[in-house]
Amino acid sequence: MSDLQFEINFAPQTENHFRETLDQGGFVLLIEHNSAGRDNDLEAAKGRLRQLESAVLDIKSLNCALAITDAYSQQDSYRSLDYAMGLNMETRDHHVIYLSGRNTTVESAKELIQFAKAGNFHNLVAVTGDAAYGEGVRETRKRKFLESVHSLKMMNDGNFFSGCVMNPFQYTPYSLYPQYSKLVKKLNYGAKFIVTQAGYDMLKLQALRWYLGERGLYFPTIARLLLLTHEKFDDILNKRYPGIKISNDFKKILEKESQFSSNQFESAQWRRLELQAAGCRLLGYSGIQIMGVDSPAKARTAAERIAGALREFTTFEQWLEEYNAYLAKAEMAPLNSSFYMYDRILHRAYPETPPRMSEIGELKISRNEKLLYNLRRFFFTHADTQSANNRRFWKVLTAGCRTCNQCRLPSTFYICPEHCPKKAANGPCGGVKPNGDCEIGNFECIHSYKMRLALWQKKVDKLEDEYIPPTGEI
Repeated sequence: MSDLQFEINFAPQTENHFRETLDQGGFVLLIEHNSAGRDNDLEAAKGRLRQLESAVLDIKSLNCALAITDAYSQQDSYRSLDYAMGLNMETRDHHVIYLSGRNTTVESAKELIQFAKAGNFHNLVAVTGDAAYGEGVRETRKRKFLESVHSLKMMNDGNFFSGCVMNPFQYTPYSLYPQYSKLVKKLNYGAKFIVTQAGYDMLKLQALRWYLGERGLYFPTIARLLLLTHEKFDDILNKRYPGIKISNDFKKILEKESQFSSNQFESAQWRRLELQAAGCRLLGYSGIQIMGVDSPAKARTAAERIAGALREFTTFEQWLEEYNAYLAKAEMAPLNSSFYMYDRILHRAYPETPPRMSEIGELKISRNEKLLYNLRRFFFTHADTQSANNRRFWKVLTAGCRTCNQCRLPSTFYICPEHCPKKAANGPCGGVKPNGDCEIGNFECIHSYKMRLALWQKKVDKLEDEYIPPTGEI
């Protein structure tokens, strides 16, 4: 934690411009900006940040602010809070700061949260963090990852307006429902607003809003959108953005647009961003967060174009006609047989009656998986009250256990969370592949596997109700 440079604020923290804007129903535009890499001089980087902040807050057409992220897999960056000290003290309540759990322990997270409180930062988004690009399962397991649920629980004691991230762009029932279960758990443990993973499938964004309404979870929700460039298109194809995947149809559209001139390609991406932003507003989103627009000039252009789109499209039907025409009814699902929580027809913003959820179909769980589960339950029913090394041979053999100091098998359907490269016990990260495979390895995410077991045991509620502390805090 030696990077943190304390700047103590003794003024009472009573106002929060970002929260008040959302509470009043204002539509928010967050300009996503990555913390500077460590190859930059920190003070010089803070100066550039202040210039960007000034430009963003000067925009009058929309409620604009910054969303500062850190610990990206593409670079070794400064901690977001240390970098965000470049923001003006008086306007820090406008912005959103992401706290990554990558390379973070419980103790260091507590220090970060205290640092945020002292620095007059109100709006924090907890994320577990990405694996480093190019690192495999073995290298990732050597890193520390603090789950976002743990960070949210700690933030809840500090009177923050805290947010969480959710990936609705999953295309099997066993990869999709764990994302929703973990979202509910995050809301239960302190999250007060939601930011989605970036994606292009408007049906998935619609489903999230419908689900929240059906459950009575009326939390402000912000859709994360990406302004594509040739470089970012290549990065997505090369899997540099965990959790973001595009369909074959959409890939063909982008490849065709890539043959245009640079100006034509850029114009096509701006129009697509306008349509997504207007659609999100009409679906009931409280705002959008844009990746790829982090210069003063681009921020002003984005605000101008999005404000224009919000004026252009005043009804969902009007927007849908233009959206379908622009995409030529392209299939946006990346898998051939993709699962959707509700119907696959994007024809209304809100359900006229309580929406009917799709049937999952035949439960995909083998006889061998049932046998292993029953063996683990027989041997390890009380494992959380015993030494972690008790019956270790059988734990390794039947549950894939790895080294830890506190057994949590009875709380995790007898699947060791240490098998996850990030050691996530409370639910999946946002980087899970659309088919339910691990972000890093070519194997099923343990939370997709847990969902199959939970459905078989008729204990799905346990996935969102039970908080599983990090090892050492049980």
